[in-house]
Amino acid sequence: MAKIQATRGAQYPLTAEFVFGALDTMKDSTGADKPFSAAGVRAYDAIMLPQGAVILSGSVTTETAVSGATAYKVSVGDATNAVRYLASTEAGAAGTIALVPTGAVSDGSNVRVGLDVTGTATAGKVSVRLTYVIRNRVNEVQTH
Repeated sequence: MAKIQATRGAQYPLTAEFVFGALDTMKDSTGADKPFSAAGVRAYDAIMLPQGAVILSGSVTTETAVSGATAYKVSVGDATNAVRYLASTEAGAAGTIALVPTGAVSDGSNVRVGLDVTGTATAGKVSVRLTYVIRNRVNEVQTH
């Protein structure tokens, strides 16, 4: 059994952001180049979190409404659980969807953004943000 002491250190929250446009292309989780506009289901390794990162909050924000596609569903998870942070949710209209990851601890896996697109998107811009802290990291020390 370890002897522990009260914490005097504190750290700043970190925020990682992944932004994509409907007309952008990226390698998906299978290694194939896939556009964010194409019809079908696929996932992209979007944010690299360090092992031990504790998720505080997050969001998916559609900054520019998606046009052309009849459905533009987004999910956020990882290789183990594709919907750990957000189940497949329609995100074609401008607006923000809160993630529900509070307290999840990263095992070092990449955060994956999943898409389920019906039709072909011709425009749109989406951002995914995660705010987290890293266990045992200290930016400030408080004397009392």
